[in-house]
Amino acid sequence: MAISEPPPFTFTPRPSHGVGLTLAQALLLVGGVLAGYGIGCTVIDANEDAPAAYVAGDDIGMITIGGLVVAVVGWVMWSFMADSHPLSVGQLHAWGTALPASAIGLLLAARELGVAGGYVVGAAGLAAAGAVAMVLASARARRRRRRYRRELDLIARGAAVPATVLDSGLDPHDVEEASNVITTVTFGFVIGDHTYRLHRRMTVPQHGILLDGQRTTVWYDADDPMDDEAMVVAIQHALRWNVPFPRVVDRPPAVPS
Repeated sequence: MAISEPPPFTFTPRPSHGVGLTLAQALLLVGGVLAGYGIGCTVIDANEDAPAAYVAGDDIGMITIGGLVVAVVGWVMWSFMADSHPLSVGQLHAWGTALPASAIGLLLAARELGVAGGYVVGAAGLAAAGAVAMVLASARARRRRRRYRRELDLIARGAAVPATVLDSGLDPHDVEEASNVITTVTFGFVIGDHTYRLHRRMTVPQHGILLDGQRTTVWYDADDPMDDEAMVVAIQHALRWNVPFPRVVDRPPAVPS
């Protein structure tokens, strides 16, 4: 009995609605302010810099814990949403949101208790760290968009060949234990008289099971078919950018004028 190879790899892109990102960012902001305020009040009291009559009571402890919980929930939500928006945001954007928010909370605590000095400097440091994180996050997002456009350009002008997954690098239990699995996948394909083995580091989501023998497409630069960096694998392209799989365009033969 003949056993056919697995069909072409398929997966459904994660929903990319912006509502989830907005909610996650709001939670990071609120949680950051509350946590910064609560921790600020606690530290100021512990250092005996607060007015003599002030004591950071249970209410401050609840504010601190509540803020941290809200921030963690926002962080988890952001992590899932960032996977759906690889061309626009990354994990560093969460730091760029939470750190300045905690700085605001610390400043509120310092103002309420009538202190300044090192606390204001600490708040400025948190805000500066958040600004740096936001700048780095934006720069990384721009680099990702440039890379995505380069891949689209190669898909549009490159030559396409069918390819097969020779080794997914996945253990049968990998996908059961994690939502995303990072693995090195080996693809095999033929260009002219040469057989190629291309190794690519990939993140495979749980809803996109990858099997040995599955078929895909590889685009390469016809002017330099040996350049591995100028090759685009359909599976990797779709998973990396959370987009539908690119299709092979049937170009009509040139008609002499």
